[in-house]
Amino acid sequence: MFLFSHPLFSSLLFCSVLADTNFSMPYSATERMSLRFRFSSRPAATQPIVLNEQAIVENLTQDKVKRMWATSRTWEDEQLYLVHDQGIAGITLPCTLVVKKFQNMNPALQVDDNVQYRYKSEMILLASNSHDNIIKVVDLIQREDAIMLVYEYPVNGSLQSWLHQPMDAGQPLSWPQRRAIAIGVAKGLCHLHHECKKPIVHHNINSSSILLDQNFKAVIASFDVAQMNMAGLGQPLPVTDLPPGNFGYAAPEYGRATNQVTEKADIYSFGVLLLVLVTGRVANGPGGNGLLATWAQKKCNELMANNLKMFKITVGKGMPNQARYMKEMATMFRLGVDCTVRDPQERPSMLKVLERLRRGRSPFRGLLTF
Repeated sequence: MFLFSHPLFSSLLFCSVLADTNFSMPYSATERMSLRFRFSSRPAATQPIVLNEQAIVENLTQDKVKRMWATSRTWEDEQLYLVHDQGIAGITLPCTLVVKKFQNMNPALQVDDNVQYRYKSEMILLASNSHDNIIKVVDLIQREDAIMLVYEYPVNGSLQSWLHQPMDAGQPLSWPQRRAIAIGVAKGLCHLHHECKKPIVHHNINSSSILLDQNFKAVIASFDVAQMNMAGLGQPLPVTDLPPGNFGYAAPEYGRATNQVTEKADIYSFGVLLLVLVTGRVANGPGGNGLLATWAQKKCNELMANNLKMFKITVGKGMPNQARYMKEMATMFRLGVDCTVRDPQERPSMLKVLERLRRGRSPFRGLLTF
């Protein structure tokens, strides 16, 4: 069964099939049945690339299990695999894929209702949201004992690996790259909050859940705890699980007795991400520094009194050509502070955040200048 005939993919708007595509390939009937279409995120790619489904399944070995973005909530019966598909000689190109495998804790059993619910929830959210800055589901593989979602894997890995882990080769991210990444994530969140039929709250924005493609375009991943808010934008959404891997990025309202949040929780997390991009610090700093957002709120008041004179001590040390972009970095730092105020109602909307990122503004014009 081809991917696009599956009823749950009826709203896969990002896929298109060429009417004149010839599938009379020199493969056996069994091999043809195991092939799946995949579409590259490269702008010029309009022809289908074929995946060998059985080869993918056979490659899901323990040595290919990766944590990647799975830092928020990892079920015992849910794992991520990084698989390199060799392609088919003369027909398709090699590609790297992420395979998310859902199965019962006892692999000998068939997939139960709980597993079915989890994979359907994530797949429907992603399949109905076509956007350049949101990770793409390219295949669904079903077996009696497991269900697998297949994603495109951006070749440059996670933003976290570029910001906080030693790089074997290459330079640290430049300021233009960081600014473009921030705008890309903002576009993706803007789509989730304001352009979907019902707003979607991601709940897990952090440097691990942002992946980078070959051009360092930001792609939002990690939708395992995302929720569609049927009540609409700004309405409280019950939350049962605080993403434990999101410490430092999670908004303070996650820890309150009401257990209700709005899309403004994503604004807080995005604000922390902006602060991380500017300062190079981790969200929950060691050595008594505490939460980056708390530190930045205090630091911002100090910087306002001195304008830009002392701001250079705040910027990440490894970033090249800092002096050239100091005002832009201060502007983003200011926006990060505005996004991480404790009261959700005082945080700007994602539309306003994107507007400010695109046009820039005077960095120290007072608190909450949106």
